[in-house]
Amino acid sequence: MDTNIRQDAYDQIKYKIIHFHYLPGQKISEKKISSLLNLGRTPVREALIRIEREGLIEVIPQSGTYISIIDMQHASDGRFVRECVEPSIMLEAVVNMSQDNFHRLIDNMQEQEIAAENEDSDLFFDLDQAFHQEFYKAAKKESVWDWLQLNNVQLNRFRRLRLKASDLDWQTLLRQHHEILQAVQKSDIDNLNYMIHSHLHLMLDEKETVMRQFKDYFDTGED
Repeated sequence: MDTNIRQDAYDQIKYKIIHFHYLPGQKISEKKISSLLNLGRTPVREALIRIEREGLIEVIPQSGTYISIIDMQHASDGRFVRECVEPSIMLEAVVNMSQDNFHRLIDNMQEQEIAAENEDSDLFFDLDQAFHQEFYKAAKKESVWDWLQLNNVQLNRFRRLRLKASDLDWQTLLRQHHEILQAVQKSDIDNLNYMIHSHLHLMLDEKETVMRQFKDYFDTGED
């Protein structure tokens, strides 16, 4: 089987889970996914096995396959890891930032503003991801970014869900991204470290609001 077909099946299904096209607790089937995505049963089956290992789906014997609910402990641990890693990444990015990297970030910010104005949360999340990834590219640490995406799926689900919150302040996200970019441009390391920590702490600030609006989507680890 073509490796590209396998990867396409995996990418499409995972995207739909992260973006809540498939909802936490929803029952899914290999047959229906194959039909909806116009993909063969074998690549879909293999993709679901990979995705189960990442904790995004749960197979319950004699019941079926379900989208897992969000594990908030794992999401919080993911935020902690990024808060430890990202300041060092940003320092490397400042040192190694090319004009191409910087122009891509400027273009990304313009697209973020349009997405926010249109309240296009799918697009905004993808642009947010690309914004942060560009710094890892500039720092020549793309493999670190790839590792984070594989191991921080619960954090990414939370980050994506908060964009669905009815009272989300889009302007706070945009302002922080602008300030981060300006600090990088000025090589203002002290201010950059402060802003990165503040940006990653948004999860803690917004946690209760998001969990209250989408309480059925979470596993808090409490009995």
